[in-house]
Amino acid sequence: MLSILQNKYHIVRLGDFATNGNTKLIYGLFSILLSLDDYISRNSTDCFLILLGSTTIWTFVELYLHITLTRVIKPMYIVLRNETYHLPQTMGIILQGLQEGGVITTVGLYFGDRLYEIKYIILLHAFILYIVVNICMKKNILKASKRQVNTSSSLMFISTVTIYDIESLYNNPEHIQRQLSMFFVMIYICSFWTFFTWYKGFRTIEIHMKNPTYNSIINIKSNTTPPSPTVPEYYVKPVTNLDTFYILTYDVIFEIGVAYLLFYNLFLI
Repeated sequence: MLSILQNKYHIVRLGDFATNGNTKLIYGLFSILLSLDDYISRNSTDCFLILLGSTTIWTFVELYLHITLTRVIKPMYIVLRNETYHLPQTMGIILQGLQEGGVITTVGLYFGDRLYEIKYIILLHAFILYIVVNICMKKNILKASKRQVNTSSSLMFISTVTIYDIESLYNNPEHIQRQLSMFFVMIYICSFWTFFTWYKGFRTIEIHMKNPTYNSIINIKSNTTPPSPTVPEYYVKPVTNLDTFYILTYDVIFEIGVAYLLFYNLFLI
């Protein structure tokens, strides 16, 4: 457990997904259309509530990640009539919050409520197919963002949210099936997205291991004496497929599935 806290595990995004505002606007529009259909067909505002609520909160999360340099991301842009326009940092963070929070939760709730209706299952897989085709057509592999997944604040946040989700499910058993359906859909969609972004080389892992020799030098020398410059505090570990599987699985299950159930508990219970 101590080694997990001492080492640094990063998810690196390549390509323009993190910086392409057009893509985020398309997914955002799709979420709005789903929310409208949910309201018209079932007279329900649940999708609208979770879209607005999760987008708002995740925008603040993205702002925190940006300020603390937990997520280092290049400026976002949109392309209109073959002209590229760079967006202000604030607008980019809002679009990031929409994509990372609002879209996933809305799609998860909408299709989770319709898991046993064949036409919606077909629509769900058409959406997944669009995601996969969109990923496979991209060729830009420049580094777009880098995020450490095991910072103390991140682990504390995920732990707190997990406990809150479990307590909420325990106190509201009538919502268990709906939440599990939403959880399943979010995990299902993001598993496809994560696999194909990894397979195409748009998502990689970096592991920086704490150098035990560095700690030994610190213990031997006085606190006022800096360590030898020839002994780095961290060294880069060669990443195995198993390392990649563990870290990306953690990202999908906890940082998406579990974390985003929080929005259901906040806005729909």
